[in-house]
Amino acid sequence: MKPLRTLRLSDAVWNLALYILALVMLFPFLWLLTTSLKQPQHIMAVPPTILPPVATLRNYLEVFRKANVPLLYFNTLRFALVSTLCIVLTSSVAGYVFAKYRFPLKNVIFVIMISTMMVPFQSYMIPLFLMMVKLRVVDRYLGLQLPYLVQAMGTFFMRQNFEAFPDVYLEAARIEGASEFAIMRRISLPNLQSAMGGLSIFVFASTWDNLIWPLIITNTAKNYVWQLGLAVFKQQYTVDYGQFTAAAMVVVAPVILFFVLFRTRIMSGITLTGIK
Repeated sequence: MKPLRTLRLSDAVWNLALYILALVMLFPFLWLLTTSLKQPQHIMAVPPTILPPVATLRNYLEVFRKANVPLLYFNTLRFALVSTLCIVLTSSVAGYVFAKYRFPLKNVIFVIMISTMMVPFQSYMIPLFLMMVKLRVVDRYLGLQLPYLVQAMGTFFMRQNFEAFPDVYLEAARIEGASEFAIMRRISLPNLQSAMGGLSIFVFASTWDNLIWPLIITNTAKNYVWQLGLAVFKQQYTVDYGQFTAAAMVVVAPVILFFVLFRTRIMSGITLTGIK
């Protein structure tokens, strides 16, 4: 057994290494924040400075003047929230079925569904767009939303959580005369709230930051999400870095707030769930 002093020294070294890695990961965000508060002549100064010599909110005022911030927030929130609700619901139901029921070709269907996770979006985005053209939903909210109602990763994630849920609780409910729907709604899903919360965070963050599909399916500014709205601050040959970074801070603020409010759900969702 190692001496107590050695263990404490080892813990201190590991903690110091973790703090250094955390600072390295936070540095780009810190640079983004400080750049958004700089005046134009300080942004491209040589040598560069991290903290602004004179802090200003002018860049943020220009963001709200140039961009339709309420509309961009509404479009992005609608897209992210509807995607999150639908994916969590469909993933929970599908994961429960794949984990707790037996039916013909169950494993084959599950493997086929999971294999779609390995196909990059770029390889099928053109056929998907042509499908939206035939449905006449291009440059409409429905065309933006349709591909984000079901997700194979969410089904896999929830299925793994339901696999860890003891069958004895389900059998006891069946003996008491509960229907299958009641068992899922009143027993299975309440005990998987941590996993559902963790999945909702991941889905919300990924759809909020989605750029490729909104860029393909939308053409007019009234349907833009925030990732497309950032293009307003790009000029033909240059980029106004002060306004661009300020707009980027406005974009990431809801995701950061969402993470701060539900960070415990994220951790419990990653480490799977316990049984109440």
